[in-house]
Amino acid sequence: MTVWLSEAHAQTERKQTVYGEVGFGAGQTLFFGDIRTKLRQAIQARDFEPGIAGNLLLAFYVAPERWKGLGIGGRLKFSGSGGGATDDQGGEYFFNYYNIGLSAKYYPISRQYNKGLYGRVTVGTGQLTTKHQFNDPEETYLHQFAIGSVLTGSIGWTFPLKTKSISLEGEFESGRRNGTISRVGDGHVFRSGQLGLNAIVTF
Repeated sequence: MTVWLSEAHAQTERKQTVYGEVGFGAGQTLFFGDIRTKLRQAIQARDFEPGIAGNLLLAFYVAPERWKGLGIGGRLKFSGSGGGATDDQGGEYFFNYYNIGLSAKYYPISRQYNKGLYGRVTVGTGQLTTKHQFNDPEETYLHQFAIGSVLTGSIGWTFPLKTKSISLEGEFESGRRNGTISRVGDGHVFRSGQLGLNAIVTF
């Protein structure tokens, strides 16, 4: 992704057809289906409620003028809720995830990339990591890892500046990831997502 962003910056200076993005945001983690049951089995998370997660976003898009506001590229997203939840004994729960995928971004009103209202769709793969850190002298913990598919949709508005632009967007994410539960077996589906707000700088 670092190489992509460097290339995007160089291409932007020459052709104005490749754009790089760096963004930060936050969102409410969402639990779907029976993920609470699966977390209870995997890490003994009895009453684990989803919390607020911080976001780091990196992306690049190829958007020639002849595409009339359409950009195609790739996007990487890191999210981490940290230790916002605790058990009855003072132990902490952690819930973190990332995803990477192919992304399309389109400006339907201006039909000019990087100006005005846009919609974004990203389809890819990602993982989630959960951890239950017990409050005991041995500092024992249970760890869970799952990987699978992620779909993200965003709606936002871009404000052009002289050499860069700033975008504000709302985003909905849905993920379906498979993992193994100790003493239970393989192929268990963990479904989660996020409803968030992001601020993005494009260059």
